Amino acid sequence: MLIETPAPCPTLPSSARPELASLAPALDLLLGAGAEAGPVLHQLLGQALDELDYGLAIVNRQGRLMLANHRARTLFERSNGVCQLQIDRVVARHPLREEPLARAIQAAAQQGRRGLVAVGDEDRPQSVAVVPLGGQPVQGVLLVFGKAQMCEALSVDHYARVHGLTHAEGMVLAALCDGDTPTEVAQRFGVAVSTVRSQIAAIRQKTQCGSIRELVRRVAVLPPIVSALGRGPLHAGPH
Repeated sequence: MLIETPAPCPTLPSSARPELASLAPALDLLLGAGAEAGPVLHQLLGQALDELDYGLAIVNRQGRLMLANHRARTLFERSNGVCQLQIDRVVARHPLREEPLARAIQAAAQQGRRGLVAVGDEDRPQSVAVVPLGGQPVQGVLLVFGKAQMCEALSVDHYARVHGLTHAEGMVLAALCDGDTPTEVAQRFGVAVSTVRSQIAAIRQKTQCGSIRELVRRVAVLPPIVSALGRGPLHAGPH
């Protein structure tokens, strides 16, 4: 059975931070608490969603946007983003990915089925999880966009800063997280391999990592928190 769009559910402007009034209906789906949750909790959850470095969006059965966090709006606005807004509908930017995404949203809305859809291309492989919300009948569909790469640049930059790495060491760390070997790092930056190995040794000492693999794994599993919203500086905690 086709669901009806929850009302009221105004479309969020892609360039502005959402107001509490437009957040409340969609956030009720996540909270499962309706009006009893209170405006403060709605506001806090809205801010929390904006802090996540994963794109999160809630759409109705037609794919029309009900709610998007900061990362998702940024993804929609970028000319190279894997998805975009057509008026108020979330669609895959790659023409061949548009129909599979629409089918997955319909399956979630009508049948309560979860899905995983490839929305990128060969140059930018990326997937989106499609999750029904609100029980039966489904009241909305959550889209969770995957990471564009294993270690996001902001996460690498944060990790480098809180561990006191130099600019050069931070660049080496970023290259290692991209999958480069020490030899490839040296070729990328036009330095001797011995220089890169010295920098890696310094990085391992400062981060207390026993190997490059451990170093990359530690960065890859960092909390997905954005820095673009002007939050306070991060502080290194105990390992």
